[in-house]
Amino acid sequence: MGYWTDGGRNAGVLGLGLSGRAAATLLKSRGFSVTGLDDRSDIEPCAACDRILTGDAIINSLESLDGLVISPGVDPESEVPAKASGMGLPVIGEIELAFRHTEIPVIAITGSNGKTTTAEWLGYTLCRAGVNACVAGNTGYPFSTAVLENSDAEFIVLEVSSYQLQTIEIFRPFAAAILNVTPDHLQRHGDIESYRNAKAGIFMNQHDTDVLVLNRDDPGSVQLAGRTMGLEWFFGIGKSVRDGAFIEGNSLFLASSDAERFVLDIRKISLPGTHNLANALAVVCLARKAGLEAGEMIEGLTTFSGVPHRIESIRKINGVEFVNDSKSTNPDSLVVALESFRNPIILIAGGQVKKADYSVLEKLIRDRVKAVILIGEAAAELEGKWAGSTEVFVEEVMEKAITRATILADEGDVVLLSPGCASFDQYRNFEERGEHFRNLVEGLE
Repeated sequence: MGYWTDGGRNAGVLGLGLSGRAAATLLKSRGFSVTGLDDRSDIEPCAACDRILTGDAIINSLESLDGLVISPGVDPESEVPAKASGMGLPVIGEIELAFRHTEIPVIAITGSNGKTTTAEWLGYTLCRAGVNACVAGNTGYPFSTAVLENSDAEFIVLEVSSYQLQTIEIFRPFAAAILNVTPDHLQRHGDIESYRNAKAGIFMNQHDTDVLVLNRDDPGSVQLAGRTMGLEWFFGIGKSVRDGAFIEGNSLFLASSDAERFVLDIRKISLPGTHNLANALAVVCLARKAGLEAGEMIEGLTTFSGVPHRIESIRKINGVEFVNDSKSTNPDSLVVALESFRNPIILIAGGQVKKADYSVLEKLIRDRVKAVILIGEAAAELEGKWAGSTEVFVEEVMEKAITRATILADEGDVVLLSPGCASFDQYRNFEERGEHFRNLVEGLE
């Protein structure tokens, strides 16, 4: 494993957010001296860091380091990691670091949309079947923390983002799924092909007995077929597959080269929506690779209640349902949310705009949305895209948006927070945005 498992050396951690601090804690526990690096001057203390440097001191510190761990939010091509690499320092990400410090088998899940739900659903299904599994990664529970706190786990189910996959070297999940690939994070990756290639990192080190699960119904992920050294399984709706899982009519089946096994009637699946049928199929494939029989999956598939901030019903007031979908950070996830409801929708959207085509939502908004209320930096751009499709109001901040929504809403309507944008213009993350929405809604009378 080399430098990153030897201990007794000086490691820098660039970016002291959640994953950066977790990496620092893991390194400290393994005998490293840790230098925390962050461009924020008001950075909070880091208990695992021997020192913290900010500003110009970051570049100047590189000569005193033996290696650098970068957080997912740090572009590997940016100044500090690029200079470190040029000096010959090993530069890796937190996911790679954690993988080098565990022998627990990893099941990894990525995709433009649905990866948090699928990772949590798989972990839940495994646990309900009596398997000791923990869920970590991009879910908000860092892989490094999971390695330190779950030494007795049988599996670690890992949600991984394209940012995290940019910095892997030997990371190797024995089972991996790519749920879908649609344009996202193009401000960092540049174009869809570079983004897809980043996602492909999830299987780049797989062996011939490992499994890659792909969504047959998603053109973006199907393009990755044939590029792995491992086995390829597929999932899809409406037609059988040779290896993987599929739905025909109301029946979900597991398929292998020699048999098809009925798993359950899809009307018993606990989460609504076609997108969640796809997520359930991915869960079934990955649970199979983890050793579960079809019957052992049923409890998890039928009792899982979902994850916070993803099409999460908060409360009903006078017949109006308030739904928190703050995890919607791109146009595709907004499409999923809008297609999940048949009642008239009052949509709260906006935030930090992404390099994506929001005009494609115009018809769906015209058909499904009673009114749009816009917040954040993206408000003016989205108003320009969607004006004429429905009534559009610019309220800028969440408090004003909810006040406007309560004025507009009638009995039977859905007030849906599904921003379709990043949160960083007004919030630290989508969780903070969702909690703000929740608190405001719970305060309504």
